Amino acid sequence: MLPTTFNSKGNTFDLYLYPTPVSKRYPVVLLAHGNAELTPPFGDQIRGFAEDLSKLGYFTAVPKYNTDDSLHLYDQTPYEQILSDAIIKISKRPEVGPTRIGLIGFSLGAATAMTYIASKPKGTITVLADFFGFLTPSIRAGLSHFLRTIIIHDNHDGIVPVQNSIDLGKELPSTVDHSLLTYNNLWKPVRNHSFEPGDAADVDSRTKVTDWFVKHMKPAGV
Repeated sequence: MLPTTFNSKGNTFDLYLYPTPVSKRYPVVLLAHGNAELTPPFGDQIRGFAEDLSKLGYFTAVPKYNTDDSLHLYDQTPYEQILSDAIIKISKRPEVGPTRIGLIGFSLGAATAMTYIASKPKGTITVLADFFGFLTPSIRAGLSHFLRTIIIHDNHDGIVPVQNSIDLGKELPSTVDHSLLTYNNLWKPVRNHSFEPGDAADVDSRTKVTDWFVKHMKPAGV
């Protein structure tokens, strides 16, 4: 892992990179965290996922969009401009192929990723994984900009109702390759909103998302 920073909206934010050798041009995967920031155990899950993807031949990155390490449990504001500035910073690296970019978002991070995609021309993002994100009018208005989307949610989510993901699956244009996967694994301390590290839903969903990325945005060397 290579810790660095990037600037956005007059602030400096942490950015964690999982680089690859510079002998190739690698597709990029950014993982956007949720309201719990990168606090344990969520940060460990996200960083571990980024590291696993980097080993397959992706240049992965985990940007922060708050300047502190506190929980922001009631924040419902997508941070698409900060995500955009992180993408710009990463795209300037010599080992990165900036025309192949994938996003994986968790909760508020998923809403941030979807808001970013909805605001950009179609094809800006090659592939998306939405982990229990919520919909907004802006996202709904820009669904024609989406490509290759896999949607993950727990049926018993007590924070972001699963209906958000069901609606997304229904409202995406029929021309957009997409898949909706729902689970019934309960993690009550977080009101079933995310998957307990190492449980069946956590392992299976990450496997399915990895397979989706390999299929739709092949890593270097594949």
